[in-house]
Amino acid sequence: MLPVLFHIVIPAGFGKVAAVLAIVLVAVLRAVAFLRRARREGEKTSLVAALKDDATTLVALVAVAGVLWRSGVLDGELRLPLHTYGLLIASAFLAGIWLAQREARRRGQDPERIADLSFWILVAALVGSRVYFIFVNWDDYFGVRAFAMTPFGRIPRLLAFWEGGLVFYGGFIGAALTAWWYMRRHQMAFLAYADTLIPSVAFGHFLGRLGCFSAGCCWGGVAHDHLPWAVKFPPESLAFQTFAGRENPAVFLAPDRLSTLPLHPVQLYESFGELAIFLVLVLVVRPRKAFHGQVLATWLLAYAVLRTVVEVFRADVERGVVRGLGVGQWTSIAIFAVGAAIWAKARQRRAAPDAVVA
Repeated sequence: MLPVLFHIVIPAGFGKVAAVLAIVLVAVLRAVAFLRRARREGEKTSLVAALKDDATTLVALVAVAGVLWRSGVLDGELRLPLHTYGLLIASAFLAGIWLAQREARRRGQDPERIADLSFWILVAALVGSRVYFIFVNWDDYFGVRAFAMTPFGRIPRLLAFWEGGLVFYGGFIGAALTAWWYMRRHQMAFLAYADTLIPSVAFGHFLGRLGCFSAGCCWGGVAHDHLPWAVKFPPESLAFQTFAGRENPAVFLAPDRLSTLPLHPVQLYESFGELAIFLVLVLVVRPRKAFHGQVLATWLLAYAVLRTVVEVFRADVERGVVRGLGVGQWTSIAIFAVGAAIWAKARQRRAAPDAVVA
C-alpha cells in the first residue's frame, strides 16, 4: 500500500450526491472549454452540442458511477486516501497543462485543444502504464495471485492500482499514440504541437518521480555504506513490502527489519535528470529551434540515455529483465531510435519553426 498523507471523508449518505456533483462538474468544465474554443473560431454552437461532442467521456463517467452506485459502495462512509504520490502526480499533470497552454499561446496554437488533448493523454497514460507492467508480469495478474482483497471484496489484481505497477514508458507510449490519433482527427500538426507538449512531459516527470520517491516505488539497488545520499525506506513503503515478500528478504532489509538496507535513490536520479532535460529544452533547444520535431526528438534522445543509465542502479526486477537488460533499457533503445529517426526526417523538411503546418 502507498503511504497515506491524509483521508478525505465523505459521510454516509453523501456518496451518491458527491458522485453526481463530480460528473456534473466535469461535464460543465469540459463544455465551457468547448464553447470557448468554438467562439474563438467563430463557430455557432450550443451547450447541447458541447455535451454531445463529449458524449464518450460522459458515458464512461456515468458507467463507473453506476457500478459504484449499484454495488452499495456509495451508501456508507467513504474514506478516500490522499497519498503524497497521488498529490505529486496530480500536480505534475496540472503544471504540465499550464506550461503547454502557455507555450501554445505564444506559438499561436490552440490552448483549448491542448487542455482537451491533455485529458485523453492522462487516461491513455494511466492505461498504457498499467498494461505495460501487466505485460511483463503476466503470471502475477493471470495466475494464482490474480485476485486482490479489498474492503469491498475480491477484485482482479490488474485493477489494484494502489499496489503499484505503473511504468512510465508504457504511459508515454499510450499517451503518444493517443496524441497522434487526436491530432490527426482534429487536423493538428503533430510535430509542431509535440514540440509544445514535450517540455511539459519532462517537467511533469520531474514531479512524478518525486512522488515515486515518497512512495518508495521504482527503487534502486543496495548501495555501499559510504554513499552519502543512499536512502532507507520504512515498512510502509512499496520497496520494503516487496523486499519482504521475496525469497531472500535479508539481502535487502536491515537486520532489525525496520527499514530497507541503504539503496540508490534512483527516483531522484531520474527526477533531477528530467529537470535538467526540461531546462535544456526550454532554455537552449526551443529558442534555437530550426525545424518542427526538434524539441521532441531532443527529449526522446536525451531521456533514452538518462533512463538507460538510471536502470543500471535500479533493483525492481518486477518490471522485467530480458537477456540481462531491463525491459526499460530495451525500450530506451527503441525510443532512442525513434528520436533519431524523427530528427533526421524532420530536419529534411526544414519547416519554419513558428509556422503551424497541417
